[in-house]
Amino acid sequence: MYVMKKTDRTKNRIVDAVISLIDQDKKISVHNIARESKTGYGTFYEHFRNLDDVHTEAIAKIIAGGIDWVEDELEKNKLAGKSHIFRIYLAWFLVINAFKNYHIAIWLRDHPTKINDLLAAGQPMTKVWAKQAIKLKEEPMFTNKNLKHFEIARPYFSWTVQNALSELQKGRSHFEVYRELMKVINVLDLPSEIHNKYVQEVINFAKKHV
Repeated sequence: MYVMKKTDRTKNRIVDAVISLIDQDKKISVHNIARESKTGYGTFYEHFRNLDDVHTEAIAKIIAGGIDWVEDELEKNKLAGKSHIFRIYLAWFLVINAFKNYHIAIWLRDHPTKINDLLAAGQPMTKVWAKQAIKLKEEPMFTNKNLKHFEIARPYFSWTVQNALSELQKGRSHFEVYRELMKVINVLDLPSEIHNKYVQEVINFAKKHV
C-alpha cells in the first residue's frame, strides 16, 4: 500500500485548498491558500514557485480525477464486466462531470492552453484501453483503423471542451452537455449505433454511481 510522504501530503493540501477557494468563488492569493490549507505562508513557496504553478497542479488534479476514478472503481469491482471501450467513454464523461461546478467552469475557461495540454497528457491511458479493446475484440468493428482515427481526432476532443465549459456555465446539465459533445465528435470512429449505445450506457451508469 502506497503511503504518501508528508511533503506530498502538504502539497496536496495546498492544491485542494486552491480548488476549494475556486469552488467558493474566493480570491486566489498565497495568503488565502495558506489559510485554507492550514499551512504557513512560506510553505507555499517550498512547493510552488508562483500562483501559475499551483493553478497548473489544480487543473491537472481536476482533469486526472476522471482516469483515477475509473482505476479506483476497477479495483472495487464497480466496473466489473465493463469493456475497455466503455472505460474510454466514461473517462470523457468524467472530464465534463469535473467541470460542472459553475465557478470551476469559469476558472477553467481562463486557462484553455493548460486544459488542452493536460488533457493530452492524460490520453496515454485511454490509448492503452483502446489497444486492449482491439486485442480482446470487444467490438468487431473496432480495429487498428479506429485507433489511428483516435490518434488524429483526440486533440479535437480537447478543443471542444471549451464549448462544453461555456454550456455548463449557462446552467445546463453535465449529462446534456456530454451527450451533445459526443454527438459532435466520435473520437473512436465507431458506427453511430454503437457510439450512441456507449454514450447512453455511460449516462445510465453515471446517474447511479458517479
